[in-house]
Amino acid sequence: MLRITATAIVAIIGVVITVAVSHPTTTLAHEHRAVGNYEVVVGWLNEPALVYQPNGLSLEVTLFPNGVPEEESEEAEAQGQPVVGVEETLEAEIIAGGAAETRPLVLEPAFGEDGAYESVLIPTVVGDYTFHIFGEIDGQQIDESFSSGPETFSSIDPVQPLEFPEELATPAAASSSGSDSDSESSSDDTATILAIIGIAAGVIGIGVGAIAIAQWRS
Repeated sequence: MLRITATAIVAIIGVVITVAVSHPTTTLAHEHRAVGNYEVVVGWLNEPALVYQPNGLSLEVTLFPNGVPEEESEEAEAQGQPVVGVEETLEAEIIAGGAAETRPLVLEPAFGEDGAYESVLIPTVVGDYTFHIFGEIDGQQIDESFSSGPETFSSIDPVQPLEFPEELATPAAASSSGSDSDSESSSDDTATILAIIGIAAGVIGIGVGAIAIAQWRS
């Protein structure tokens, strides 16, 4: 039966912070796609993308009046105009296991970043996922699917290979433990772990937002 100690709590928060610092948002793998004169960029909010870890959809929409550049460069990107307000006209959903499981997502503007949107979730299955974005932007119809893969963005990976020195019980393992009381305790502990990770991720997000605003003002 899993017990959460103060040392474990500190270790969990440390892992979250280390991952966030060593994998900043600017290095995340995303798929870039031209839809008319709009560039739509889709990927995970956080990478490495791990099962049972807070994550979600990262969506960016940019208008290029002269057409989306074929090659990415700072000069070309500077010509783009971030598109605000698409949470009112676009819809999104996430698909797991082919078309086996589909869930609508609520798009929210990303803090301090025009043209960026997100929808938070916790993936519970290892494997590939697809984000379906549809609706319209200023009359431009959009109906695009973005699937994880080697050339796009990360699949959801198991968390166990990164756990050290002991592996933590996952909700799936807890449900098959055979004892109702043990299962309830393991589930509670897992919920505690996820809550701790969520709090740490929130703190990191606030910090990243503050840094972005400071850099923009400078």
